[in-house]
Amino acid sequence: MQSLNTTDAFNKLFISENLKRLRLSYNLSTTEVGKIIGKTRQGYLNYENGSREIGIYDLITLSGYYNVSIDVIVGNPFTLRNEKLLAFRTFEYLENELKEVMPITISTVHDDVICVKYDDFKLDFFWKTNTNQKGHEMIFEYYNKPYISKVFYNSTGGGHFYISSEPFYFNKAQAESIVFKGVYMSELIKITDIPHFF
Repeated sequence: MQSLNTTDAFNKLFISENLKRLRLSYNLSTTEVGKIIGKTRQGYLNYENGSREIGIYDLITLSGYYNVSIDVIVGNPFTLRNEKLLAFRTFEYLENELKEVMPITISTVHDDVICVKYDDFKLDFFWKTNTNQKGHEMIFEYYNKPYISKVFYNSTGGGHFYISSEPFYFNKAQAESIVFKGVYMSELIKITDIPHFF
């Protein structure tokens, strides 16, 4: 296990975690990322496991490929310095009484959240995943068209999902065209139209 008793060790750990997070979010293997930067699988893996410090040329190449700034790759994803937190004055029911408590904070540093906007008053949020979560509403693509529904599979490998409350059936071969994007997490409903509040 890495020793984390220096700033350099912490920075290397964050870079390693960020590299892995970005790679997985693009569904790439370590071999594929190695090819992107002109390295062997092990050469890239040394960056991701923190055994070798990544060079500026490879940072620039990967930031361009992932379409993020270098700061996203080298930064501490948990730091508040980049002010990527939303804080709300918060009240909570405690012992049947409404009391003010520590503010709820919402991190905006994660790129693992997918937002679906229905109109100016309703947003749904999905947590990014490429596997079906049985019994949960999913956002997915079927033949490159996006849908939101629970997806049910049967013993033959086919199954169904719903389009406007009507079941849509697919067979085992067609099931290969389902690409899961995320699982339903929460919704945000605005009752009053307040300017600049989503």
